[in-house]
Amino acid sequence: MSTTASKFLFKNFDLIISGFFLCITVGVVIINVGLRYLFQGGLFWAEEVATTAFIWSVFVGSAAAYRYKMHIGIDMISKVGPRIWRKFIAVVIDLLMFIINGYIVYLSILYIQANKLKRTPVLDIPAIYVNLALTVGFSLMAVYALAFLYQDLGKLFGKQAEEGE
Repeated sequence: MSTTASKFLFKNFDLIISGFFLCITVGVVIINVGLRYLFQGGLFWAEEVATTAFIWSVFVGSAAAYRYKMHIGIDMISKVGPRIWRKFIAVVIDLLMFIINGYIVYLSILYIQANKLKRTPVLDIPAIYVNLALTVGFSLMAVYALAFLYQDLGKLFGKQAEEGE
């Protein structure tokens, strides 16, 4: 694999994973609807697969949305007040997001441990494969929050040129 392709895959890992699971969700639902319409019966496992894929798409996709700063509430809060206050607010938001997401990662690990013997009802696979979406999604958001915190601290205390602000 070329370095350009591997850079693209690494840089867009969250988008690729989220898109992959969204395609699985849509594909399984469309196939199941077609089978029900044509043959009056669908795949018995389709709902479980579609739901699991959708869960993965949502949690990893929310991390991708956070990476691109597409959560409107955070954007609204960080755009009020004078420039120095906006920089300070951005640092506070980044710190809170890191703490909150880190705590949710911790809680998701506890949840996985508490349900380690649980299996899915139809396919009888370990529920960890479903529940791990929480840990992966919020871990990615915690990492992105830490990166944003580093950038915003640089803007607040550093001597970076204020281009485009």
